[in-house]
Amino acid sequence: MLLMNTKHRINSDIYQILSLPSLNHFTVIEIRNSIQSKSNEYGNNNNARLFVARQIKSLEEAGLIVGKGSGRKKVFTKTELFHKTDFEPIDKRTSSGSLLNKTQQNDNSHSSISAELEKERTDIEIELTVTLAEIEEYKGLMSRSDELSSLIRPSYSETTQKAATLMAKLNVRISVLDLLRNKEASTC
Repeated sequence: MLLMNTKHRINSDIYQILSLPSLNHFTVIEIRNSIQSKSNEYGNNNNARLFVARQIKSLEEAGLIVGKGSGRKKVFTKTELFHKTDFEPIDKRTSSGSLLNKTQQNDNSHSSISAELEKERTDIEIELTVTLAEIEEYKGLMSRSDELSSLIRPSYSETTQKAATLMAKLNVRISVLDLLRNKEASTC
């Protein structure tokens, strides 16, 4: 729990949205869509969602918001403490300005792209781990009864498709990272 005088660091774009008095209930997806409509520095939908989810988790752990439900349908509500907290909005760390300079210097360009792909790979691995755990949970629940199995089979199928998509994304990034490493090794 935060003390009253503690400043809570929060992304400035997310804070702009959450600080709206009219916003009382929200999901990670709604916040993601809002920040993506204002800026393209959050990357694709998946990266932006993960970024927002981390910020929201931090707020929830601090007792500034509470969540009900689970997964992407989890709805968050601001607590009294949220309204009493002193926030320190911070800009998203971005490499776009330095990326332009690095593009002019080919050696650094590859390392910048590699770093970005490594981060994406890590994010995908994290999401894939969670998705695979969800699949195991569905399997366990489906084994309990035929009725439960038929009820949750669509969710199970959706989750297995998501895992396959994540695995494809992961494989592509690993492959591209290997190509970049091989290219870098051959030019040294």
